Amino acid sequence: MSTAARARRPAKLSRWALLFCLIAVLAPLQGCTVNPATGKRSFTAFMSPERERQAGRQADPEIRRQFGGRYEDDPLQAYVNRLGQALAAKTETPDLAFTFTVLNAPDINAFALPGGYVYVTRGLLGLADSEAQLAGVLAHEIGHVTARHAAQRQSWASVAQLGGLLIQSGPAKDLSQAFNLGGEVFLSGYSREQEFEADTLGVRYLARAGHDPAGVPRFLAKLRQHAILASQISGAEANPDQFQFLGSHPRTIDRVRRAVADAKRAMDQGGHIGREAYLRRIDGLIHGDDPADGEIRGRTFIQPVRGYRFSIPKGFAMRKSADKILISGPGGLQALVDEAAVASGRSMDRYLTADWAGRLQLTGVQQITINGLPAATGATSAETLSGPVTLRLIAVRLGPRRALRLKIQIPHNAPASNDIALRRMTYSLEAIPSVAVSRLHREHIVIHRTQPGDSVATLAGRLPGNKFRKRRFQVLNGLMDGEEPSVGTLVKLISR
Repeated sequence: MSTAARARRPAKLSRWALLFCLIAVLAPLQGCTVNPATGKRSFTAFMSPERERQAGRQADPEIRRQFGGRYEDDPLQAYVNRLGQALAAKTETPDLAFTFTVLNAPDINAFALPGGYVYVTRGLLGLADSEAQLAGVLAHEIGHVTARHAAQRQSWASVAQLGGLLIQSGPAKDLSQAFNLGGEVFLSGYSREQEFEADTLGVRYLARAGHDPAGVPRFLAKLRQHAILASQISGAEANPDQFQFLGSHPRTIDRVRRAVADAKRAMDQGGHIGREAYLRRIDGLIHGDDPADGEIRGRTFIQPVRGYRFSIPKGFAMRKSADKILISGPGGLQALVDEAAVASGRSMDRYLTADWAGRLQLTGVQQITINGLPAATGATSAETLSGPVTLRLIAVRLGPRRALRLKIQIPHNAPASNDIALRRMTYSLEAIPSVAVSRLHREHIVIHRTQPGDSVATLAGRLPGNKFRKRRFQVLNGLMDGEEPSVGTLVKLISR
């Protein structure tokens, strides 16, 4: 062994010694905190309750910005807050200050930040059918907070970061990558067991607050039907029952079955459903995309105010947040589309390499024209947890000071057909005449009491659009195939 090799050896042993010391120190900490909600010992050594509240306060403004801001309907906000606070009072930590906010986003989503910040989107309110269903969603998110799942994730993230610092080079490199992979799988969203734990706690809080726990499986079943319908409308081949390896939620069908079992155990108490009271609260709620922010129509995204549109290929899926469009395709392909400011007169290739790409070393940079719009593109290789990918960036000038940006991540083993599909998607981008915001027509939920002669077919015919109207009406109102609404009941319609 050379003198240089002998000199290096103590340093390597020192890193391993530090790693084992770290594990030895952290092991007893994992069992030092018993959570009052779950009754289990959990590792939260790196995030105290005070730090959780601070983290929630700091993240709250950014969450609101990303999801369209606070929905401007004070009576509806107050209603959701009263419902949430009544549930929070039945938890094992009733003194924890919760904040409940309705976000102006069409996505069907709900989530919680550490420290008691709970959010639901107007899209979720539009899909729910009763107070029991909404309460089930709120109770589930409250369960994540009381179980301190975010604190657990943050604490394990700190362990992963410390471990990554200790094993950086030499023979430990492969182990470092494996360590990081395990950490990412555990930390990317809540684990399946944490989701099930939040479901169990949610059912407990529902029963204590007097709501019908059966609302949980009913709403989860609606979520699954909505996901199937969304896939059919977009032409995607996604299976809503398929668990994604790095997804933040377990398969919806698994959650339905688990929630059904939990609900049956609690259903002996019965409970409040509150269907009519709830539907009257959401009468007039904005439905779907706000056209001022752009809207998805089938496989086409249209931005009427800023004047452009593009389409995704068949078999791809698209969803929109407040300021970006997320696209997924076969073979793990992913794309993100957003807008950015660009200096007047700046060439697109210069913007691409100097302003947007930053430290990325792009190859094959070239200027192109897309339906008369100046553009530039370049690519680089990158390593992800799922393997090597090609990262392609495309910048397109939309106006004197605006650019549309496409960031496309293509796995190296993706099918060759993806290249053709991506070219079609890119070159489908075109400018269209801009429309003033005042001329746009938003869709709203309208509550209708059924009359003699009303049927699924006649009521669905009153929905805007021509495709999937019957299925959209059924999913919106939680009706199974062959089921008709009873005369005198309230149903949801959509009006412009």
